[in-house]
Amino acid sequence: MKKVTCLLATARPDVLAVPRAGSLMGGVDVCLKPNRRQVLGVGAAAVALWLGSARLVGAQTVPSLLVMAGAGYKRPVEALCAAFTQTSGVVVERSYGNLQQIFAQAQASGRVDVLVGDASFIDKAQGLQLPRRIPLGQGILALAWRRNLPVPAGLIGLAGVRQLLAASRWSVAMPNPQQAVYGLAAKQLLQAQGLWDGLQDRLKVVSTVPQVSAYLSSGEVDLGFMNLTEALAVKDQLGGFIQLPSGEGSYTEVAIVAALPDASKAAVALNSIQQFALFLETPAARDILRRAGL
Repeated sequence: MKKVTCLLATARPDVLAVPRAGSLMGGVDVCLKPNRRQVLGVGAAAVALWLGSARLVGAQTVPSLLVMAGAGYKRPVEALCAAFTQTSGVVVERSYGNLQQIFAQAQASGRVDVLVGDASFIDKAQGLQLPRRIPLGQGILALAWRRNLPVPAGLIGLAGVRQLLAASRWSVAMPNPQQAVYGLAAKQLLQAQGLWDGLQDRLKVVSTVPQVSAYLSSGEVDLGFMNLTEALAVKDQLGGFIQLPSGEGSYTEVAIVAALPDASKAAVALNSIQQFALFLETPAARDILRRAGL
């Protein structure tokens, strides 16, 4: 039989122990000072063992969560995700755009764990399989103006809209009504007030709400329709804004929800989804939504 000598690490890094023959516990008969090759060999084995353990731990980490949202709600969703990660340790991936862009991305990738946006838009989406709804608040349309625009004081509501749009020299930006919730809301309001047709020659249609605020911040347009959440977030870059109520003579109510898959469906991130759903009902989450105008 081939004789095998086993070297064991001891409290001294420069000394290895030779176990006593026949002892499974390695009772030591003699200690030898190893040569350099033996020390390096033991060190390499220890590093390999540590790396293997690290890979095992990494493989057992909590699956990340993918949250998609309308671009007009990027700021509160970012705040919600940061607070959720801090309390749960779950990493949240985020994606933003107008809801048509989000739908296309979700259908192409085959994955979305949580979708934040207008309930009526989400209900029309095909193949997303997100039947659960958590109400987050009511979306409110706003009409904002750039800094240094000579706007009269005391403007409110629909009367304020009519007065602002009466200045024919002022340009107006809005999100695309075919793709964005607040573009559709703005078009509904303008049509209800009989202002839509007369606005076409000075109307700039863009893809998302943040693009409207960017044009206003740079002074490239005079007026812009956006949601109240965005107006509050960029108020220091605006001249001001007025809130516009939904209802008769205005736009259809906008119900903002978080849409999630059925809890009974098997999914890699199902536990994380459930944790996020519970988090959205907490006072901390509701405070973030309240401060965002929801």
